[in-house]
Amino acid sequence: VNLVSAAYEGEDEAWQKNCIVHTSPWSPCSKTCGLGISTRISNDNDQCQLLKESRLCNMRPCEVDITKHIRPGKKCLAVYRANEPMNYTISGCVSKSPYRPKYCGVCTDNRCCTPYKSKTIEVRFQCPDGTEFSWKIMWINACFCNLNCKNPNDIFADLAHYHDYSEIAN
Repeated sequence: VNLVSAAYEGEDEAWQKNCIVHTSPWSPCSKTCGLGISTRISNDNDQCQLLKESRLCNMRPCEVDITKHIRPGKKCLAVYRANEPMNYTISGCVSKSPYRPKYCGVCTDNRCCTPYKSKTIEVRFQCPDGTEFSWKIMWINACFCNLNCKNPNDIFADLAHYHDYSEIAN
């Protein structure tokens, strides 16, 4: 039996080495403030199958007026960070560790602030009934304020930089 499983393991490794990894960029967060979802497609898994991955995202808190934190004479605050660490909460389940995330700020002119450096972290949650689970969350490292403001749900906005995208749209 060991020889058979060893042979299969060898095939698995060969299969993984032959897998050309394709991963799409993460989609924009589904909400401009508060907890939303971001998705991507990737085959970076044991089966080399294209699967939809999800992560939670929080661009900025809804309950904080970030404009009050903009320095006098400035029109934008690129990054906002709360003074106190907080726990993430999903459906009554609370993260086991507190976090002090960075958020994208706001502008008082026509610019919008969006993340340009982020990573995905794994956060462990504990529920009132004692069960635990992990969830992927977008961790913002840096944001920048620009005039390229688009509706976060506009899937065609990324095509706008093509001069003639009628061929792509068909």
